[in-house]
Amino acid sequence: MNKALVAGALGVTGRTLVSHLISLDHWEVIGLSRRKPEFQSRGYYVAVDLLNRSELEASLSKIGGITRIFYAALQPAATFFEEVAPNVAMLVNAVETVERTSNTLRKVVLIEGAKYYGAHLGPYNTPAKKNDPRHMPPNF
Repeated sequence: MNKALVAGALGVTGRTLVSHLISLDHWEVIGLSRRKPEFQSRGYYVAVDLLNRSELEASLSKIGGITRIFYAALQPAATFFEEVAPNVAMLVNAVETVERTSNTLRKVVLIEGAKYYGAHLGPYNTPAKKNDPRHMPPNF
């Protein structure tokens, strides 16, 4: 059985991913979000602040066997450059905590949107293609 940890589980992308994974027979799903969902779900949700490493570790130490992290969390900020530091910290906290608390981790998937293609910087090639050159960092 695969055990997925979905960070940003109540956002648009995370919620859709959780719904899809719980519809499959071979997935157990844990959703991370700053709040608990206001709806019933077969998934298990943990309300935690990904910037608070000790809180995250306390929450995830009770959950073992995670095989996949799907990372769709985003902490918005006033500017693109202000988003980078807290979002990198959240990603690092999530991955490093799971690495310490679950020796079954096999894959980390970072889910990105149009920023991958530089949409936040101005016009970009459309249709965008995966092999288009990336813009210069920083990026999150």
